[in-house]
Amino acid sequence: MEFCSQPLAGDRRGGDRLESSWLIVNPHLREGDEATVLFTGRSQTAPDHRVGPQVLDYVLIHTVEAGKGYFKCGEEEYELGPGDSFFILPGPLHAYRSDERDPWRYRWIACRGPELARWQQRAGVSAERPVVYGAWETLRAMEAVAAAFREGGWTADCEASGWLRIAWAAWMKTNRPEAPEASGGREEASAREADRAARWLHAQLDRPVSIAQMARELGYHRTHLAKLFRRHRGMSPIRYLQKLRMERAALLLQEALSVEEVAASVGYADPLYFSKSFKKWMGVTPTDYRKGLRS
Repeated sequence: MEFCSQPLAGDRRGGDRLESSWLIVNPHLREGDEATVLFTGRSQTAPDHRVGPQVLDYVLIHTVEAGKGYFKCGEEEYELGPGDSFFILPGPLHAYRSDERDPWRYRWIACRGPELARWQQRAGVSAERPVVYGAWETLRAMEAVAAAFREGGWTADCEASGWLRIAWAAWMKTNRPEAPEASGGREEASAREADRAARWLHAQLDRPVSIAQMARELGYHRTHLAKLFRRHRGMSPIRYLQKLRMERAALLLQEALSVEEVAASVGYADPLYFSKSFKKWMGVTPTDYRKGLRS
């Protein structure tokens, strides 16, 4: 479904520009998702084209393609040009207008969902800071959302949500090149790296790994990484990995799997070596552990 927006009602002359606008809605909208796109659109405005003052109950974001204009939120007014985005958040009174000599052309995207509040915080966007300058990448995402809606397939909503995430990631990266949590100091930074190493180990439960490999893939010297990990996790990376594997094995032994299958699932090619390691860690063999569960 594609149609001209009501304020413009088709094409008409505005000074030396041909004013035109279109808007296309989500053909398979699923309300209640963490973040969903309601509609998207594009407009070449006439000189001094004005919208508002008004208040919305959803998030509406414009990114300028060409020309310039002015966005007013509360008592502040911002001048915007190509690549700049302005955010209309639920609640605050706002208005915007195109320049009299060089009216802007922009794309917009409307979205709603509980996840948006977290994205706004990470992007540094608020009613007091409703503008992100130079976010060109978002135009590609908006264009892709429009293409998905125009095609109208049953996956359009899912595709749009994915592109919405990409757009927000671009606003975050543009407005805050350094992650907000990066300002927490050296100790917080090392804790994050230890957590990243722990998550890397979680992903390696079913394969043989070494500290040298982990350090190489995470970009650290193995000695430094081992010390950092021990400081924040209270044990060496290898012991932590063994702990994860044994805990996982204990859960899998509750399923209809052979000991060999459980061993392979937690990174042991040799079932006998797995059984010895399990007994050393748990105090009983895998077979006896399983019997104990049934008794």
